[in-house]
Parts: sequence; structure tokens; C-alpha cells
Amino acid sequence: MTAIDRRAFLTASAASCAAWGLCLPRAVLAAESRCFVSACSDEDGNTLARVVTGDGRLLATLPLPERGHGAARRPGQREVVVFARRPGRFALAFDPLSAEPLRRFDAAAGRHFYGHGAFSPDGRWLFACENDYDNARGCIGVYDATVGYRREAELESHAIGPHEIVLLSDGRTLVVANGGIQTHPQAGRRKLNIDSMQPSLAYIDAASGALLHDHRLPAEMHQASIRHIAATANDVIGVAMQYEGPRNNLVPLVGFQHAEAEIVLPPSDAATLRSLQQYCGGAAMDASGQVLAASAPRGGNITFWSVARQCHLGSLALADGCGVAASGAPGGFLASSGYGRLVHHNALSGETTRLDDPAAAPVAWDNHLLALTL
Repeated sequence: MTAIDRRAFLTASAASCAAWGLCLPRAVLAAESRCFVSACSDEDGNTLARVVTGDGRLLATLPLPERGHGAARRPGQREVVVFARRPGRFALAFDPLSAEPLRRFDAAAGRHFYGHGAFSPDGRWLFACENDYDNARGCIGVYDATVGYRREAELESHAIGPHEIVLLSDGRTLVVANGGIQTHPQAGRRKLNIDSMQPSLAYIDAASGALLHDHRLPAEMHQASIRHIAATANDVIGVAMQYEGPRNNLVPLVGFQHAEAEIVLPPSDAATLRSLQQYCGGAAMDASGQVLAASAPRGGNITFWSVARQCHLGSLALADGCGVAASGAPGGFLASSGYGRLVHHNALSGETTRLDDPAAAPVAWDNHLLALTL
């Protein structure tokens, strides 16, 4: 697959999409045991989402009205929701293996999505990270998927800038990565409170909205924005952060947290910290819960960490590599790059395989991969 300059794609104007439908290669319409969804851009600057198999073959392509970000799988249904990138307001629900039209729903007035969401175990409720931007307040929009994703309620995120959200194994407790950064659509992508930001990892009761636990970093780490999280089956949380402080500071950006315990930041050598370039772009747990992957696209690295020992295991060099998702094998991950690469890497064996579909047009993969079984 031809390498693509991601920056060229992201500065190009997104083409308008008059029709909402899937482009499905007929040869691969049969259900696969595991597939992956990601937002992306093509060579003409069109904003898209793609569905691929575990070996990289294209299953489906669909147009997005603007740049997308993360996605969520609806339990019990063959349905995926793709969210707009901040400060976008759209979300699209679709069946990855159907040519049926997509269903669009939008954030409420005065709100925009942060690009991530999570479903209740029964697939009815979607919890979406949102910004109440005029009031500088983070919130969680609650949408009923059984009635066309009607917005039924709103929960406090209990801090500014809720970015990623996971639901724990009890089916009731939400964990929210509050990045702590104030933004407003009128300011574009500008960050408005870097000197006073206060990130948090908030445990929230999904039914009542009550704050159960509020985990904060040490005061000297208040400019480490808690952006991306991933959870094991027994609710250990992997944390990946982005540092907004002085550029010459070497600070740990990967951590672990469980239940009521504080966030633990494993010690790392200077070379590993430098390789992160103060920016982690995504987090994922492997299928066994043994390994956390934390991507560092600015540093061109995917880093891997032992969950049990809470230490750095190794890294995979991947230019502008950001998307990571469990492949199904212990230690196995798919990783995607803004330069068009898609690879499988096993953090336990060290083996790496490049994945290609020669029949598919090249794309620049966006920040996140969602793994799902169809």
C-alpha cells in the first residue's frame, strides 16, 4: 500500500456526502470472526470510516460528513457507532455488513462530542463523552439506541474535558478519562486553561450519575492530560496521557489504576520517555488482559506494558502510529498509521506482520481502531 502524507489529508476540505450508504466489496460479505473499524481519509481528502478483517482485507467503506475519531460496538446487535472528532457534533450508527442507510444523530444544542462512547451491556444505552462548552463543563450524554438514539439524559463527568469512557464488568460503573483541558468551538483547537488544568479519572454510577471515586495525579503532574483508557476483564485500567507542560520535561505518560487505589505511574528510562514525545494517542488491552498498548504517534512508537508487573515490555516503531486494538491472540494487536500502514504485532513474541489489501484504495488511518466480532 502506498504511503500517504497524513498532514495533507487533514488540511484538505472534506467532500460533502449526499448519500449515506456503505461500499461493500462483494467478495468479502461473509461474516468474519473478528474485524476492525477506523476513521480514515483517502487521497482526495474525503473523510471515511473503514471496516477491515483481521488480515487487513477491506470489508466496507462509508462516507463521513467530517473527520471521525473513535467508535463503539453495540452489544447484542451487529451495529457500530462512529463519533465525530472534537468539536464535531455528528454520530453515525451502521451495520458493518449491510448496505442499509446509516442512521445519524447529533449532540444536543450547546454540546459537542469528544469522539468516544460506551454502551450498556444490554445494548440499549449509549454513554457519549461531551462538552458543555459555554459552561466549561464536561458531561456524558445518555442515548436510547432502541428509539433511534434519542438523547434521554445527561450525567456530569465531574471534571472538564471527558475524552474516553469505559464501562466496568459490573455493567453499572463508568470510568471517564477527564483530560482537564477547556476548549470552545469558537476557539477552534486552542486549549484555554493549560496553566490551571486538573485532569481526573472519574468513577461514575451510570444510573444515578453519582461520583464514586475521583482519582487525581500529583500536583506536579496536573498538566498531564488523562486522555485514553482501556480496561481488562477484571477492571484494571490502563491510562495513556498527553503532557501540556514544558517541552523539556520528561514525565511518565502511561499508568495503571484499579478500584479505589491511586494511579500508579511505572518508572521508565529516559529513552522510553523521550520516545513518547510527551504525547500518547491511544490505549488498548490485549485479549488476555496481560498487555497494555499505548501509542505515541509523534514519537513514531507503539509501546507495550505488562499489566501484572506494571512495567515497560518493549516498543514497535511505526511512523505516525496511533490506532491500536486487540487482535484476539495473547499479546496481539493491530496497529494503524496515518501514513497508511496496518500491521499486526505480538508484544510477547515480538513478531510483526504487515497487512495489506491490494484491491483497496490507500487511506490515511485516523487515531483509533475498534475491534469487534461479527
